[in-house]
Amino acid sequence: MVKRVVSTAVGLIILAVVFIFHNLLIINIAVTIVALIGLSEFYNAFKNKGYKPIEKFGFAVTLGILFIGFVEAEILKMAMFFALPVSLFVLFSISIFSNMKYNAIDIAITILGIVYVSFLFSFIPFICHLENGQYYIWYALGGAWMVDIFAYLIGSSIGKHKFSKISPKKSVEGCIAGMIGCVLYFVIYTYYLNTEGLGLSYSSMILLGLLIGAISQIGDFAASSIKRFCDEKDFGTIMPGHGGILDRFDSVIMVAPFVYMYFQIF
Repeated sequence: MVKRVVSTAVGLIILAVVFIFHNLLIINIAVTIVALIGLSEFYNAFKNKGYKPIEKFGFAVTLGILFIGFVEAEILKMAMFFALPVSLFVLFSISIFSNMKYNAIDIAITILGIVYVSFLFSFIPFICHLENGQYYIWYALGGAWMVDIFAYLIGSSIGKHKFSKISPKKSVEGCIAGMIGCVLYFVIYTYYLNTEGLGLSYSSMILLGLLIGAISQIGDFAASSIKRFCDEKDFGTIMPGHGGILDRFDSVIMVAPFVYMYFQIF
């Protein structure tokens, strides 16, 4: 428990330094490093299961996060549009010219890692590069973590009805509490932002809070399903008391694209 509290405190301090000062270059570098570690954890989980993801290619693609926001928008859109077909071409070429050292499943795992880890992580700097992104990013980070906190506190106290065999410790009561906690956080944070002159709608942010409260928990269950398939308790040990990077950011990376889409569209 002490390790968990200490590692949480250290993590929050680092996040505060990175995001509050809102240096976009530092944010891109920080997210890239975290994504690279997360991708390594993801591939290691499958390697321990006997698969052979093409790691170097996944890491090379992940380095593209460094350039988000620093290249022309049209070039970035073109790069993302062609990313999947080019990746498939390169990966199958590697498989063919290595005399089938890697099979179709290895290629699928490599692509899944890029999409699940690298692509989802990339939405964190995408949010930060929006106008007022230094405020919006805390809807993704704070919302996901409030869900975790409320779900854990209520679920461990009064949770009686199991939600899914994917994660037996999760309860229906905890899941509901997580959504309520997310909405409360969104209301309080929106009030703060409106005092700063942003003029956000409470009703729309409550709806977004409900959406993020649900998506965050799907992100948690998604990570748990991967770990269960790979027979892993945690993705890593880099964060004492929390496991690996993906154990801590599994909800954040799942909600970040939806927070970005909301503020980009509406």
